[in-house]
Amino acid sequence: MKSQLTLKKAFLTLLFVVMGATVFAQGTGKISGTVTDKKTSEALMGAGVKIAGTTKAVGTDSLGKYILTGLTAGKYILEVSYVSYTTKTITEVEVKDGGTTMVNIILEEAGSTLNQVVIKGQVNRETETALLAIQKNATEIKQGIGIQELSRKGISDVEEGLTKITGITKVDGRGLFVRGLEDRYNNLLINGLAVPSNNPFKKIIPLDLFPTDIVSVLETSKTFNASLYGDFAGGTFNIVTAKGEKSITKINIGTSFISNSTFKKFLRSEDATSVG
Repeated sequence: MKSQLTLKKAFLTLLFVVMGATVFAQGTGKISGTVTDKKTSEALMGAGVKIAGTTKAVGTDSLGKYILTGLTAGKYILEVSYVSYTTKTITEVEVKDGGTTMVNIILEEAGSTLNQVVIKGQVNRETETALLAIQKNATEIKQGIGIQELSRKGISDVEEGLTKITGITKVDGRGLFVRGLEDRYNNLLINGLAVPSNNPFKKIIPLDLFPTDIVSVLETSKTFNASLYGDFAGGTFNIVTAKGEKSITKINIGTSFISNSTFKKFLRSEDATSVG
């Protein structure tokens, strides 16, 4: 009787050992391999290798190698991803009991087409700070005054504005003098283009015709350079006009009267036809 019980115990013990060994063997399957670049064949460090539909994932080492452990026997789907590379999916990866399945993966760079980006910038030359910086870096003697300063000083026309630049003075009836040289030694440009005079006895047209409303910067060059006409000895004035953001309509209405006669009665001849 005792021998039969001992035999049964031995049989059950052996059965449990075999079952435990089987379960243990089923949990030792692995997937391993390397991840490389298709073009250069270089190893990709930090690529992610994941079992699809699970949270089980690993990253490749400095040699591009990876290993997924603790997998039960069966078929799996691998998802491999890397920054700036196309994600790759590998199906039907079979894991056997106690074995290691080698899967080497080659990734291809993701092709992307970018639209052309054009960056445009425009320097604000109307402020005093900007004009001083331009004057500092200029290779010729050049001075300017911007609309910001013109507005602050209450200047209404270009001629008066130019007199605020060092070395330029205004003489009544004779125009502007630059370093002592009168009108016939000066030139006038508008946005870099020469402006002809409407008076055969004057080289430049009266500058008080231009209101400061249309001005962005008033520039004065006192030395010769390749961008200027050579027929001056005093200075070349360049009126840089402002760029209007929207159209503006201005209407000026004026009237006048004579204090000695307007709205007053005075004697006149009976045959006179004019109205006083």
